[in-house]
Amino acid sequence: MALPNPETQAKVASEAAQIFVDHFYEALNRRRPLGGFYSSTSARLTGAGVKPDISINGLVCADVAAYEALLETQGGPISYDVGSFDAHPVNPHFRAGEPDDLAAGGAGAVATAAAASVRSGDRMSFVVQVSGTIRYGRGHMATGDDGSKASNSIIGAADALAGPAGDAKPEDAVQEKDFNEAFMLVPHWEAWARNTPRGLRRWVIVSQNFRAL
Repeated sequence: MALPNPETQAKVASEAAQIFVDHFYEALNRRRPLGGFYSSTSARLTGAGVKPDISINGLVCADVAAYEALLETQGGPISYDVGSFDAHPVNPHFRAGEPDDLAAGGAGAVATAAAASVRSGDRMSFVVQVSGTIRYGRGHMATGDDGSKASNSIIGAADALAGPAGDAKPEDAVQEKDFNEAFMLVPHWEAWARNTPRGLRRWVIVSQNFRAL
């Protein structure tokens, strides 16, 4: 079976990473639910034993709910500003939890369409490396969906619990900390199916490693 060529892999990874970065950090800053970004939202991936591995400054979060609970301990206003990101293909044909549409021996319309999806890069996995700045303080606030001023981020697994209170700075001062974050994303199989529900993300997180600098 033909795999996507290097140019296709690079193009798919770059375009998918742009969409992911835009939406993921917007969701963080606007305090939206994050579950839909992770592999645990996919029954196929979960059934294949794939679960998100989330590490925040060395602290392992058991699941997405634990990560969201950590975010909630920080209060606000806190926001992510992404400075740059890079995307790199990993596996040109990710198979865990894959639908059975390739099992037809290469014959028939279903198998032909499945082979085409492999060739076009729809079944690949890729990594995204993000760098940016965490800004916290009343001088830098994101606007929530309801128009209120709120945001959410991670200052660090330890710092998150304490917040910026240890710094003897004016309440309205904007404080900053650089961060690096790495993700691995894989196909969300249900999102690629026919007549899929609206709002499903085509790529979901299986690994997340955050480090405040």
